[in-house]
Amino acid sequence: MGKVSTKKSFIYQQLKHKIISSELTAGTVLNEADLALEFNIGKTPTREALIMLAHEGFVEALPRVGYVVTRLTLEDMLEIFSLRTMVEVEAIGIASERITEANIDKLIDNNKLESALAKQKVDASLRAQAYQLNREFHLIIAQATGNSRLARLIQNLIDDLERALSIDPYIADPSQHDEIILHLKNRDKAGAQAAMRRHIEETRARIVNRF
Repeated sequence: MGKVSTKKSFIYQQLKHKIISSELTAGTVLNEADLALEFNIGKTPTREALIMLAHEGFVEALPRVGYVVTRLTLEDMLEIFSLRTMVEVEAIGIASERITEANIDKLIDNNKLESALAKQKVDASLRAQAYQLNREFHLIIAQATGNSRLARLIQNLIDDLERALSIDPYIADPSQHDEIILHLKNRDKAGAQAAMRRHIEETRARIVNRF
């Protein structure tokens, strides 16, 4: 049972990464038998991984065909951004009271890397790096709450949006992260929450206007 679960997790993670990074684009058909051969894994864990992805909305089952990668719609994005605003504003309020100096230093180091990236010419590789830095920034704050379930929820919401970030004109936005860090350093709960709300809402506006 343990080996099947491990194999299921492996193929689930591989396929999820390919979908959220747009390596597997919307409309791509995923066949259970073909995937089992590609990954040299049995049909049972492959099927279970596809069912997990279908449950999360990354793929949709098609009778007698297999599974198809779903398209991220405008409604999907608005729902995700609405949830991010609710949970991340709450999370940073908790983090402002619990975050350690070590985690603040991690945020500062992260933002220095993001600032350097923002000065470079945009290409696919830099976008991937910028996404990872942004993801890390938000997860450091989420994990500083001490609530592992809340951190996982935020991580999933960020992952859900990666497919939309390719149309964001900003490869990185270090200025808004600077403001968030400042409020966290000052243990300013209200300021940190307001800054996080603005950050998420401005990102939403940029992406939705280009969708």
